[in-house]
This record gives sequence, structure tokens and C-alpha cells, in this order.
Amino acid sequence: MTLGEPYGIPVRVHPTFALLLVAFVAWGALEGGMVGAMVSLGLGVGLVGSVVVHELGHAVAARRFGIRTLHVTVYPWGGAAALEQMPEDPDEELVVALAGPAANLAVAAVLGLLWLAWSNPLVWSLATTNAALGLLNLVPAYPMDGGRALRAVLARSMGFVPASRAAMRLGHGFALVAGVGGGLVALRGQWLVGLSLVLTAAFLVVALRQEREHLLASFWQRTTGRPPPWAGSPSTTPPSEGDDGTLSPRSS
Repeated sequence: MTLGEPYGIPVRVHPTFALLLVAFVAWGALEGGMVGAMVSLGLGVGLVGSVVVHELGHAVAARRFGIRTLHVTVYPWGGAAALEQMPEDPDEELVVALAGPAANLAVAAVLGLLWLAWSNPLVWSLATTNAALGLLNLVPAYPMDGGRALRAVLARSMGFVPASRAAMRLGHGFALVAGVGGGLVALRGQWLVGLSLVLTAAFLVVALRQEREHLLASFWQRTTGRPPPWAGSPSTTPPSEGDDGTLSPRSS
């Protein structure tokens, strides 16, 4: 479902987000009846707005460097801004990566000031949601925003490929810690927190695999001037990386 086109960018909500919204409302109704359901609905809508603000932060920053955003999509587990490409300049990537969390923290500050003048619990909840979203994405676990910012900083001295490898290793380490920690927390009875950590770990592992394939394809095209030979071919897998950052094709 398309919500609108701010800055000419289509903003969409994936149909599965309706499941999360229903869960929000049901939880609110169990806790506080009709009033609780309405508050939870407001929080759900506010969550969509917070994610959209985050992704538009990336999109507006990318536009400064001539990079177009095809669309922004909100999923139950987060959002994604479909940039035509990521900036190759480390300074530009740093700005684009930090723009999303910065947008959330700015909204949190404005809502916090509003709450001081008007002590509405919904305003406070939305302020803390934006603050949490901004701070969580600053965790230096690639491909989260903090991990991309770290890669940009490392690329200044190490080069793009070694910096990407280092950031991905840190991302895998964070996923491992989150997965094991989530399992232990769930075993101690805090199943909601534990499940959230395990799902975060699973999301990072899948995202890291996709990022690796994308980076290898991009590197191949830049160095050879041709599309990667494994693209669209079930008989060929992406190339392996050498210790020096070179690529060598391999067949499955």
C-alpha cells in the first residue's frame, strides 16, 4: 500500500505490517480495553511514521550526492530505502548512513520538548520510540547504519574492500552474540526480549549474505565493465574473495 510520495519518493507499507498492527491493537485491548486499543493503534501508526522518517533521512541525504531513491518500504521488522546505489566515496557514505538515525533523534528531541509542555503519554512513547530507533541503528553491526558508518571510516585508510570485510565480520559477530544472548534470555522466561534478539540476529545474517553478494557483483562490474557471470545463472555461484581483496570465479 502506497502512503504517499514525499520528495517524489513512493512510501509503501508491506501488507504483512497489518499483522503487527493487529497484534499491537489486540495487546492494547487486553491491557486497557477500548482506550488501550486506541492508544496501541496510535503507537502502531507512530511506529510507521518513525520508520518512514528514518528512511527518508537516508533518501534526502543520498539525493544531495545525486543518488535517486526508487521507493521506501516499511516492513514489520523495519524499513528499507531502495537507493539506486550506495555512495562510493567514504565521506558521502558516512553522511548517508548517519542521516537516518539523526532524523529519528531530531524527531525525538522535538517530541520531548512537546511532552514537557503537554504531558501526553502517547507523545512520550513516540519520543522514546524515535530515540530508540535512532540509537539502535548506530550499533556498529554491518549492515546496520552504524556498521556502514564504521565501514566508511575504515575505508579512508584501508580501502573499500578490506573495510567491507572487516565490517561484515563485526556484523556476523554481533549476530552471533545477539542470537546466543536471545536464546539465554528466552530460557530465563523473558521470551519476548529473547525472541526479538533472535529475530534480529536472523535478520542480520540474511542481510549480510545479501550485502556480500551485492558487493561482489558491484566490484566485479566496476573492475571488468561487464555484468557478473553468475547473475541469473543457477549453475554459477558468486566469486570467492582473496585475502588481498581480489575476486576469483568459482563454479558450484
